[in-house]
This record gives sequence, structure tokens and C-alpha cells, in this order.
Amino acid sequence: MKKILLFLLVIAASCGVKEQSAKPNLTVSIYPQKFFVEKIIGDFADVDVLIPPGASPATYELLPSQMKALSQSKAWFRIGHIPFEHSWYDKIKQASSDLKIYDTSLNADLVAGQKIDHGDHVHVGGVDPHIWMSPKEVKKIAKLTYDGLVELFPERKETFMKNHEAFQQEIDEVDRKIVEKFKEIENRKFLIFHPSFTYLARDYDLEQITIEVHGKDPSPKYMSELIDMAKANKLKAIFIQKEFDKANAEQIAKEIGAQVIQLDPLTENWSKQMLVVADKIVEVSK
Repeated sequence: MKKILLFLLVIAASCGVKEQSAKPNLTVSIYPQKFFVEKIIGDFADVDVLIPPGASPATYELLPSQMKALSQSKAWFRIGHIPFEHSWYDKIKQASSDLKIYDTSLNADLVAGQKIDHGDHVHVGGVDPHIWMSPKEVKKIAKLTYDGLVELFPERKETFMKNHEAFQQEIDEVDRKIVEKFKEIENRKFLIFHPSFTYLARDYDLEQITIEVHGKDPSPKYMSELIDMAKANKLKAIFIQKEFDKANAEQIAKEIGAQVIQLDPLTENWSKQMLVVADKIVEVSK
């Protein structure tokens, strides 16, 4: 009898553990957003990222397994304007009719111009999508993320509020450190393959010069102009994101005696990566 009772207690305990470990699922588009969500929600939920490391936010195509996982997710937090989101929005919505969708770019001070044809994709309305590369914009992203999480889990509002306030302070600290680092900059121009640092340049009075022309490889004429410009401005480095081919960047770097520096704006640890980017820009400006 004692053995039977002990067995039943073990079964009950194991069921309790399983129930407690079951977490709601949330989905984000890019890895920096996973960082944002988890700063606010802690370990309360599992956060899936649609675009894997090294993949292009312009051309990535969802796997069937990801579509299936989305059907079990409570919400999708969009970053806002990356081409992947526009091309897959209708399919995701149709496949997951109960999925709540939050656009975290709604309050962004967007950099926009004419419609930009990137060859294999188009930036809708000419909007530069890289808003997560600005601490000022991330503060707005964090607030919209917090609002969405409170809507999904109102019973945890107090915890989310404390976490959100702490994250806002962390963003302010990142901003403060970047301002301090950029006081050392001697040359405020920098070369980059794809214009990922548009908002960073805008907010900290830098000038981003891109190798890509409307999403296409540079023509021989433009390559020649870039080389002359880089030599005249004594630019010592070319930044490139890890999802891009380095061939053109390396060709220009060889001509001007510069180094190619690979950075990853899509890495998960946003706070650390922003400071790494700032340090590299300062380093090559001297």
C-alpha cells in the first residue's frame, strides 16, 4: 500500500513539474528583438526568432516547421519594415488566424525617401528598416513591446513594468556610452557595404557612405569614385555585415589600403553589439 501511495505521489509531482514548465510561445522577426522581449518578459515565455543567424532579412523564406511553430505562438512582434515581413505577412496571417501581430515600428522616426529598388527586394516606401541600430528608436520599440506583452498577459503587468523601466535605463546607458565614445572621433565618415547604420549615423552626427547602390553591386564607375573618395578622406576600413559577400568590399579595401571589418547588427545581445560597433567606428576614425 505504501509503495502504491508513493508511486501516486511521484506521478502527481511529475505532472505538476510538467505543467509549471509549459511556457507560452512568442515570435519575433530578428534576434535583437529576442533580447528586447526577454528584457521585459524575463523567462516567462519562450521566444522564437524567424530569421536565423547569417540569413538575409530581405530574402529569407520560412521553413514549414517555422510556419507550424507560428500556429502555436501567441503573438508575432514585427520589427516593422524589413522586406521579409512584408513578403510573408499575408501567408503568416492566413496560416495563424489567432496570432496577434504587433508592429514595433509604429512610433519610429523613420528615414524614408523615394522607393528604393534593391534588385532582389524593395524597401517599401523607401523606408530604411534598420531602426534597431538607434538607442533612441529602441526605447520606442521597447515601449510598444511592453504594451503588447501587457495586453497578452495583463496579470503580469507589474513585473513587466519594472523590467521595462530597467531596460529603458539600460538603453539610456548604452546611449550615454556611445556619446562618450564618439567624442573621440576624428573622421565622422565611414564606409559600409549595406546601409545598416543609417539611424546610428543620423543620431550621432556621422556620415555613412555605402558601397551598395540601391541594393545592387556598384558599377565600375561608382567603384572608381568610391576609391577616390575613400583616399581623399583617408578612410581606413570598410564595414560589412556577415550575411553579405565580401568580394567588392575587399577589392575597394585593397585599392585604398584599408581593412574589411565584419560586424553583425543582427546579433542577439543588442547592448553589447551597439558598443562594439561604436568602438570599431572610433578605432578606424583615427
